[in-house]
Amino acid sequence: MSDLSLFFRQFIRHPSEIRAVAPTGRAAAREMARVITPDMRAVAEIGAGTGTITRAILGRGLPPEALELYELNAAFCDRLRTLYPGTRVHNLPAQEMVNVGRANLDAVISGVPTLPMPDALQAAIVGAALQMMRPGAAFVQITYGPLPPLSESVRRQFGLRHERSRRIWANLPPARVYVFRQDRATPGL
Repeated sequence: MSDLSLFFRQFIRHPSEIRAVAPTGRAAAREMARVITPDMRAVAEIGAGTGTITRAILGRGLPPEALELYELNAAFCDRLRTLYPGTRVHNLPAQEMVNVGRANLDAVISGVPTLPMPDALQAAIVGAALQMMRPGAAFVQITYGPLPPLSESVRRQFGLRHERSRRIWANLPPARVYVFRQDRATPGL
């Protein structure tokens, strides 16, 4: 089954688990994986979906054993386990990574559409990721809107600065990728 047909089947069956309108395109996936290097020891992808971004991450030379995937949809998790043996696939929401994941992550790549989420949910996801990341590591987030995918209050709460990519027109819908890094240690993390 193709990524697109699996995606739409699951979108119809489990709409609360699928928040994107289509799987991430290859050009956007490559841009999201740009921060990955083969020498990284631990990376997490949250909202792994059908695995387009996973493919791009592994295509950068990261060993599968260094990659943990978090996905809410069980059918997507089954597909990820089949397509990417050696990765650790967790059928859990991103904010649960603090309970099962590896610490000192070199990067977190997020396909979770955070822009429409309330600040409290954005903060829970980003806060969990930051707890698991080494200082200075990148939190990479895709977005489809004109604004940064994390609210100003969440960025301020965690002391995040960001860079953004050019608009990626070869994606449905057109996307932009933001790379967030923490400026300072945040109390409570």
